[in-house]
Amino acid sequence: MSERLDLIQQELSGALQQIPIVAILRGIRKEEALGIVGALFNAGIRVAEVPLNSPDPFATIRLLVQHFGDQMLIGAGTVTTVEEVKMLASTGAKISVSPNTNAQVIRAALEYGLVPIPGFVTPTEAFEALAAGAKFLKFFPASGRVSDLAAMNAVLPRDVTVVAVGGVGAANGSALFAAGAKAFGIGSDLFRTGMTIETIRDRATKLVSALSIERLQRRIKQISNPHAIIGESPKWCEKGGKVYWVDPIRKLLFSSDRDGDAQDSVVLDKAVWSIGFDASGQMVGVTADGLCKVFPFTGMVEQTVIADQRDGCRFNDFAIDSRGGMWVGSMHKGLLAGKGAIFYAASVDSPVVEVASGLGVPNGMAYDFARARLYVIDTLSRTLIAYSVDEQNACLREPVIISDFMGLMGKPDGMALANDGSLWVAMWGGGMVVQISPDGEILQTIVIPSSNVSSACFSSDGSLFVTTSRMRLSEAQLDSEPGAGALFAIEFCD
Repeated sequence: MSERLDLIQQELSGALQQIPIVAILRGIRKEEALGIVGALFNAGIRVAEVPLNSPDPFATIRLLVQHFGDQMLIGAGTVTTVEEVKMLASTGAKISVSPNTNAQVIRAALEYGLVPIPGFVTPTEAFEALAAGAKFLKFFPASGRVSDLAAMNAVLPRDVTVVAVGGVGAANGSALFAAGAKAFGIGSDLFRTGMTIETIRDRATKLVSALSIERLQRRIKQISNPHAIIGESPKWCEKGGKVYWVDPIRKLLFSSDRDGDAQDSVVLDKAVWSIGFDASGQMVGVTADGLCKVFPFTGMVEQTVIADQRDGCRFNDFAIDSRGGMWVGSMHKGLLAGKGAIFYAASVDSPVVEVASGLGVPNGMAYDFARARLYVIDTLSRTLIAYSVDEQNACLREPVIISDFMGLMGKPDGMALANDGSLWVAMWGGGMVVQISPDGEILQTIVIPSSNVSSACFSSDGSLFVTTSRMRLSEAQLDSEPGAGALFAIEFCD
């Protein structure tokens, strides 16, 4: 390898370690290229490719190379022939990205002083590309193939840089990073023909923030592992500096400080499906058939109200509003669609009244005081629903579906509301939590080392606690997931 090529590879590695994004500018025109790439540069992106099926691609690449010099690494995408490599080299470009693995194209790129980034989808293609001299590999298409990448990453050399491309964005970047991707090629989420410079700049800024190395390497720590069958309803208690959560299957209440140094569990008088704290600091909760007070030091459960629910139904989760009212979800024990409902009680000692019906399985619930809005997860229909609340009359207005979790693995379960108004949803079977804006935009996902992620809550300092469950996992799965049934903490950098 020439000294120049070695320096370019080091330059590319350094750029991607700072901001792990390769901008894919498919369809970009020469006359708009400087403004668009300038917006990307100002957002922090340092690597861009112009696919060869764009208008006049070589002229555009030459212009970008001349203008940005060493400030940007510019190259071409969709390079499939040796002749295209030769033409690309004449522009002064530094990278050559291909959708496939072609040893001749890889060797030609190296010969002409370009860093090849060949596409692969199987271990055979990956090792063929490495044998031809590639050090950077393009995993394409990446969307929906996190487990495939994780399996291949286990056998790939540690010094290989895998760039995930195809349906990649803020929503799945964390999962792909955890599976072994070290950078991301992003196209339509960043640039599409006809977009304004302002839109491109805004999108680039958001993606740079969401896919920053600091965020991707965010520390996830296992705090406690009581091997919960169902780890449910975590709630932070500021007075004691602890997080509490329940396992209704085993009738247990768990607690831990933020570092896991002080852990405890107590057997409850009866199964409690979810807990919370009222304005006085009293722990309250719901049993299958009503409301209750919970006394965490003794395990006593004082049933305060028995509810008249539909046949075959039980209470599940609840949220407390700004007046102390309890909004409680009811679900059918056989998971029948249309049997789910929402009930309201002015307090833990007050009568319970049904206020909404026709749901599947109301699961996670969160109340936004600022917006007077009740969020409800319907796990059966895979939807996040928002109700505007008339607090004075204790009624719900017409619901709006915020998200259907399209493209995300698993089923939505428990949920936590962040200070910025975004919602963090646990994905049962998906091994992650997902952040969703109040208008339904999927902002990011964070991988949790356990498949059945069940719920979440925030502490006063902004740490996110996440509960997981062992239910329905086989012995083989439990052996491979030592964190199943554990409590995890995620520390945010910003």
